[in-house]
Amino acid sequence: MVRIFRRYMRLQHLIMQRKGGYTFIKANVTKLLLSITIILLSFYFFDTYILDIDSAAAWATGLLSPFGLISLFFFSEISIGFITPELLIVWADETLKPTWMLILLASLSYVAGILGYFLGQFWRTRAFVRNFILERYQETFIQLNRFGGLLIILAALTPLPYPIVSQLSGVNNYPFHKFALLTLVRFLRFAIYGALLYKLF
Repeated sequence: MVRIFRRYMRLQHLIMQRKGGYTFIKANVTKLLLSITIILLSFYFFDTYILDIDSAAAWATGLLSPFGLISLFFFSEISIGFITPELLIVWADETLKPTWMLILLASLSYVAGILGYFLGQFWRTRAFVRNFILERYQETFIQLNRFGGLLIILAALTPLPYPIVSQLSGVNNYPFHKFALLTLVRFLRFAIYGALLYKLF
């Protein structure tokens, strides 16, 4: 059993070397660290010099009900991700039960990814839409074919467009059981950003 595992790991190592998997991981981990730094600094300067985060959260809640904000976020996570999760994470800290709200947001994001996968499966049956997606996201398709689950994990964890990758996984007919398992990493992203942003704000 140990020998089989070693052979498997050696094979995966060779595949990662040949396909540039390690370079791909390094580039995206760098993006993740850079994005965390930029987001934290942006929130810090916004909170210090422009508008108090608590006041902004109160304004957003007054403009839209909590249900409205959550619904808009859920739609964003299914479609193209036009709302960054970090905004809702900061808002969650202002609710009565921040931890439970964070878990709810992470769960909705995960479910949205699953729905996005099936939306991609639907796009597969529509030649015009499928060809449009293939043309527009050709580079992402190439990465998905080269790295498979690695891209899904990085999309769930880093600034890569998670909703788009979820849909492309469906279009590309990536095995659903693997997709559903790998995207559980989405919870880790919310936990990391929640831990950092809650401490700062």
